[in-house]
Amino acid sequence: MPLDSAWFLAVNHWARATPALHGVSSIYALWLGPVLIALLLVVGWLRARARPDATGQVAVVVLTGVAAVVAVLVNQNVVSTVIGRARPCAAMPDVQVLLSCSADYSMPSDHAVIAGALVVGLWIRQRRLGVVAAVLALLLAFSRVYVGVHYPSDVAVGLLFGAAVAASVVLGLRGPATALAGRLLDTSLRPLIRSGREVGSGQALPGSASRPARRR
Repeated sequence: MPLDSAWFLAVNHWARATPALHGVSSIYALWLGPVLIALLLVVGWLRARARPDATGQVAVVVLTGVAAVVAVLVNQNVVSTVIGRARPCAAMPDVQVLLSCSADYSMPSDHAVIAGALVVGLWIRQRRLGVVAAVLALLLAFSRVYVGVHYPSDVAVGLLFGAAVAASVVLGLRGPATALAGRLLDTSLRPLIRSGREVGSGQALPGSASRPARRR
């Protein structure tokens, strides 16, 4: 038996023995995991708007979202079709499956592709956000195997593929995207790029007036 199938069956056997985890694992594998990682991207954007280098940091956040969309579209329309691997729930009818067995291909996992892309972008934006996202992504990858819809290699390849696409997009386009964000500061989109609360060095708060120095 291939090692990948053996690992899948080992996790599936453990899933049979842990029915108390079925509910939370199914929810996390289906939508909660991706939503939590995406919320970290929102946190990264909100924090980026208050930074002195807001244009560059917001550009990273936007490019991360773009990279995740590009990665999953390429995966669905090219990569997974070329590989053409059936899901374990379709290839092994006797295994326990906690979610519906989708008819699309198994490798790479779309969920893992999106998670891998978001992790890399968040890591570039702020390392602490990237660490939290990486933990959530690993839990998501494991949960996809636990519920019976992916082999371990499906999620591993998905994470790596998404990460590679995000690194290419974010690092390759960060310069032009930062310049574009800088030009948008003079438009109605400014609040999306820079927080109004930010005050640069040497600048007075809006509405304040400098007071003359007291004479002794």
